[in-house]
Amino acid sequence: MPNAAASPDAAASADASARVLEAQGVVARVAHYIDGRRWPELRALFADQVETDYRSLFGGDVQVQPADQLVLEGWRTLLSPLESTQHLLGPIDVEITGQTARAECHVRGYHRAPAAASGPEWMVAGHYVFSLTRAGESWKITKLVLHATYQTGNRDLLREAAVKP
Repeated sequence: MPNAAASPDAAASADASARVLEAQGVVARVAHYIDGRRWPELRALFADQVETDYRSLFGGDVQVQPADQLVLEGWRTLLSPLESTQHLLGPIDVEITGQTARAECHVRGYHRAPAAASGPEWMVAGHYVFSLTRAGESWKITKLVLHATYQTGNRDLLREAAVKP
């Protein structure tokens, strides 16, 4: 009997599985890097231009912007005044088509700012949809959509934490 591991189908399947794991890793690192305030590493996960859709949480419009602006000017500025955050993702389901991938997962984002006037905590629950593109040997996030389902706690926490006493 021929060795199944050496067959072209087995090699293609192993390559596809490896790409799925790589894409899942990129998505998981978004949460780890945000919570660890690892801004340069977080920025490296994104393509140079990125589309974000947080309309279900904040209203407004879909944004298309340079990743530096999103991560280094946006998220870092918004989240740095908080004492801590914890983003829980999973399970991360990935579908790959050629050089693009779509990853979906549930999210719970916990945000804490003890000095916030209307309460120290805010939690957002929802579902993320990521679009990724293969760039050389790695995946880069090109689009991020949050479908928020509910919130608890202080919905003004980000604004209140940004105010310096």
